Amino acid sequence: MTAPLLSWTTPPALYAPTFSTGRSDEPLRRVLCETKRELHSAASSAQSLALTSLARVMDECCRSGWDGYGARAISGAVVARTIAFLNALPASLTSPEIIPEPDGEIAVDWDFDSKHQLSISIGESGPLHFAGVIGEDYGQPRVRHGTEPFEGVVGGDLLRYVHDLHERAGITTRRRAA
Repeated sequence: MTAPLLSWTTPPALYAPTFSTGRSDEPLRRVLCETKRELHSAASSAQSLALTSLARVMDECCRSGWDGYGARAISGAVVARTIAFLNALPASLTSPEIIPEPDGEIAVDWDFDSKHQLSISIGESGPLHFAGVIGEDYGQPRVRHGTEPFEGVVGGDLLRYVHDLHERAGITTRRRAA
């Protein structure tokens, strides 16, 4: 008996086992395929790492109860919006952690240490919610939190906080002239 020859259409690191949710998986499969395409054409290695992590999160958390405690499924719409957010970030930033949240949203986190961290929650629609500690001023934590609209462009206070976080943590970024 001979073993069958396996042919990969995508790199083995991106292979995800298939399963059925009991309803049409087509929208989820489409988003996963788009994520894989985005990964292959990512502008930076940091973005590539984030998109790889996002594909893993989608694969692991696309069913209700993925955490064992009744968490909402991460929807294709949340994944697509997270991809748009990651693509809108400057390529000079470090790769954020991609963390599923029990409410069905995805958190994009930078956590350098207890004085330099920022978490941004992305849902299916509406503003982005963020909170973090962005260094210290006169020995006191510089806490920032709020909401920021997102329609494909990261701007306003949120982009400034992301840059400040990297700079105060000693991570060099290249800001583009406005």
